[in-house]
Amino acid sequence: MAVCDCIDRGLAKVFYNYGKFISRWPLIFLLTSLVMAGFLSTGIIFLRVDSDVIFLFTPDVSTARDDAIIFDGLFPVDYDHYSASRGNGTNDLSANIIVEPVGGGNVLVEDVISEIIRFDRELKNVTVINTSGVRHTYESLCAVEGSNCVENPVLQILKYNESYMNSVTLTYPFFKSSGAEIYFLGATLGNVDLADDNSTVVTAGLLALTYILQTTSTLEREGEDWENKFEQFAANFDSTVISISYIHSHSLDSEVGHSTQDVIPLFSVSYTLLFTFAITSCVVADWVFSKPWLGILGTISASLAVASSLGLLSYAGVNFNIVATSMPFLIVGIGIDDMFIMLAAWRKTSPCESVEERMGKAFSEAAVSITITSITDALAFGIGSINPLPAVRVFCLYTGVAVIFDYILQITFFGACMALTGRREAANRHVWTLMKVIPRDEAPSTAYKLCCAGGLSEEDRRDNKKKTCEIGLMTFFKEYYGPILLTPFSKILTIVVFCAYLGGAIYGCLNITEGLELKLLARTGSPAYEFFERQSDHFSDYGPFVSVVIQERLNYSEPAVQQELESIVEEFESSGYIFSSMYTEFWLREFLSFLDRANISTSARTDPGQFSSLLVDYFLENPSFSKFNQDIVFRNGSNKSEIAASRFIITAGGLSTTNQQVQMMEDVRQKARDADISLIAFSPFFIIYEQYSRIRPVTIQNLCIAVASMFVVALFLIPNPICSLVVIICIASIETGIIGYMSLWDVSLDSISMINLILCIGFSVDFSAHITYSFRTGREKYDGRHQNKLSVSSQHAVMALYSLGMPILQGALSTIIAIIVLNWSPSYIFRAFFKIMLLVMVFGMLHSLVFLPVLLSSIGCCFSWSSHPTRSAVEAGNSEDGLIGYQLSQRKGRGNPAFAPPQERT
Repeated sequence: MAVCDCIDRGLAKVFYNYGKFISRWPLIFLLTSLVMAGFLSTGIIFLRVDSDVIFLFTPDVSTARDDAIIFDGLFPVDYDHYSASRGNGTNDLSANIIVEPVGGGNVLVEDVISEIIRFDRELKNVTVINTSGVRHTYESLCAVEGSNCVENPVLQILKYNESYMNSVTLTYPFFKSSGAEIYFLGATLGNVDLADDNSTVVTAGLLALTYILQTTSTLEREGEDWENKFEQFAANFDSTVISISYIHSHSLDSEVGHSTQDVIPLFSVSYTLLFTFAITSCVVADWVFSKPWLGILGTISASLAVASSLGLLSYAGVNFNIVATSMPFLIVGIGIDDMFIMLAAWRKTSPCESVEERMGKAFSEAAVSITITSITDALAFGIGSINPLPAVRVFCLYTGVAVIFDYILQITFFGACMALTGRREAANRHVWTLMKVIPRDEAPSTAYKLCCAGGLSEEDRRDNKKKTCEIGLMTFFKEYYGPILLTPFSKILTIVVFCAYLGGAIYGCLNITEGLELKLLARTGSPAYEFFERQSDHFSDYGPFVSVVIQERLNYSEPAVQQELESIVEEFESSGYIFSSMYTEFWLREFLSFLDRANISTSARTDPGQFSSLLVDYFLENPSFSKFNQDIVFRNGSNKSEIAASRFIITAGGLSTTNQQVQMMEDVRQKARDADISLIAFSPFFIIYEQYSRIRPVTIQNLCIAVASMFVVALFLIPNPICSLVVIICIASIETGIIGYMSLWDVSLDSISMINLILCIGFSVDFSAHITYSFRTGREKYDGRHQNKLSVSSQHAVMALYSLGMPILQGALSTIIAIIVLNWSPSYIFRAFFKIMLLVMVFGMLHSLVFLPVLLSSIGCCFSWSSHPTRSAVEAGNSEDGLIGYQLSQRKGRGNPAFAPPQERT
């Protein structure tokens, strides 16, 4: 505890002398900080924005990404013999459409099908021209299935003629045509209503169309151009019959880019509101003591911190991203919060004192508090910057650096502005005109009093009549709010409210959902958002396809190996997230069935040479089974006589939630690990699902590290271990409340909310540390009218509210104002940021202004107090012993008249 006091005393002394030093040379600090910020800000011209969604929201260390490298090497997609179950998922160049009749209803009626056919025909006529002048349509760019482009199975069944609709009875999910072709409709029809036989389609609400392009290096540029033309065509397609939602392979990247652009006008509105709030918050009835310019300059100081962070990290080559776009809203709020803390400390000093002395006292109190919160904020973001998700890491890096710059500019640029403003006050100059004016009580007229008067008279200065510049809200906290809050009845009521708050938070925590759905990365109301919403609501019964790779070289002709592989396949099919064998594609199972139908003898099928010959020359050459060529990797140079690796494909389904998607992935991976042979279970969508699975453990890990780090910092900078523990309790309570109530407000635990939870650690410390630090170091005597009714600890709590209640309230309101415009953003990323930040502001204020004062006053018996809060430590700094000597006297000689201020000695 002595060490903690030593750090506190040392910081107070350093900042006392530093504040006095700034007041002597304000222009040097002002110009130096501006030059620094200006130079760093030039780096913004090198700013680069990452919009690759897969990269931003998937972990750095990814099993799925590693498996994808192995998988793509063994089983590259054959776009000349394309099969949907063997496609490359999210990496295929493609256009995907979901069609719904306008006003709802059945999509399988003539007029709707006619309109869909028109859309299909016109889209296939869309033309792109490459750099060589060659014209391409879908027909020349498409992936080929059989001898034609990949087609929609329903339109194929109807032969692209709506009149066939009345003569065809569709079955679901498989339809067998008169020509014995089998079509899978599970991924094509949505919201299907079946007849009593559970197979005949009565109605279907939606129809999905998919256009797969050749995703090869030779046609990649043309394919991307066609996707862009497709987007323009789909956006301009005019129909009164059908409503379409659509995406292509780069839609999410495009949506992320548009979201970043959409937030720029919101930032302008936010900035305007903040300027207005900062100015009005610094205006009082006295035109000398009003400080609207400081409100403006405080906002500018925070803006310079944002620009410096952007510039420095851009110079360093750190790419920006959509998540980091919320950083300016946050930093400007933090900067204005710090500004209000500084102004509150200035108002508590006497205007009769010199500017140098007032700056020293203000810095000795406010700068220490700001130092604590800046360290904890920067530490919280520093912990977040080691996050495995690139989007989270970059946001925390940009924001953490901006916090550091905000702190530097606060104690240099803004400190210099405070000193210059102090000189204006000392000279009794008007805030706007800078002309000398006379005090309000000496005003010659009412108009002069309203528009010009202010400051102190010479008599006030000689007699030191005006001890502080406190304003009405500060008096309200001291004379009314604080004493009422600390009555026994109010304390009991506060405990009841806290229990209700905590109960709701715990309930929300138990019902939280996890994972960032793809639709949430798109702007609300956009075609991509509607597409993903319709897909998750109506097309989640079937898919995705999961490939299980057999890596070992096996003798597939051995009956024991065949039986073992069949048992493994059946084990996968037994999973609750995998459909039955009807949907499994396994070349060995089909090959053995083929041999049975051909009456091939057992001796022939068990001989390795004949087995290979039958497989290669008969089975794989059969058009009905040629797709299995993509499932077998033969050893190089062996004339296809030895199989090096192979795979079977299973179909997942019933994955309507992110939790189910994660459980399916983990289930099939576990089955692959449990098998006696080396297997890899892989789907391109696992790269996305892994993000869902990592959120909970990474969030818990980051929060635990952050809370532990905050406790260590608080233990050293707040001069009492009990107070440090109180700060940690408040952090835990606020975080629990945020997690619980955000889940009740439709915010999932995902990479976006994880970012906010990390930064909320810093804000939680801000709220609790300010009040706790002021309570423990309370150096001012409570001289209110309730002095005789309050215990010593309650007096300290009231004075903490008096000192910091107003700046905490102003700081929270300024942050809310900074982010409130994000509620109208079309992007979930920014709306989630707003919701969580609003929760932390509300719960932070609730803890710092209600729960915490009650708790601190109740445990006041754990501290050793003098008869009442003492004089300011910096006042004692003028004595022979100086600041440290005075504070040592407070520790060693409590109750000793020899150490009491002169006016208290008897």
